[in-house]
Amino acid sequence: MSKRSIRDGNFFERLGREYRMVFLDDESMEEVTSYKLSMGKLYILGSSLFVAIVLITVSIMLLTPLKYYIPGYGNDKARMQTIKLKQTVDSLTDLVSAQQQYEANIKSIIAGEEPKRDTEMLDMRKVKQEDMSSIVPQTKQIKQNAIEVIKQENKKQKK
Repeated sequence: MSKRSIRDGNFFERLGREYRMVFLDDESMEEVTSYKLSMGKLYILGSSLFVAIVLITVSIMLLTPLKYYIPGYGNDKARMQTIKLKQTVDSLTDLVSAQQQYEANIKSIIAGEEPKRDTEMLDMRKVKQEDMSSIVPQTKQIKQNAIEVIKQENKKQKK
């Protein structure tokens, strides 16, 4: 067959054309095995092998502990622990800065200077309701006191 006769025909005819692959022993020139193949079968075989290798690799990565070595793929426990540690570091940083300011104020008082009064540190959301009850009466207490006063006045009027 010439090169032209092999290349003749369209793409699909060439995919269907069968070829024979023979394995020979070099010393005895004896045929060990032979296969009838076509380009279409080779394409399907190669594609199937590629898909199988990809599926095996992905399943190994996702179904075994190897997934933890992939950057950005961590477990939820480690992520929550990281968040908790960041919050702890932030609160400790705030505590250290407050202690440093307290120490500076104590030193200035001992030195006889007027301490710096910082009202920005006061956060009304952090002040407990119980501490505020002595300054501002609560509505429940006002209602109870009013009810008790009315009951006492009613008792006095009945007598």
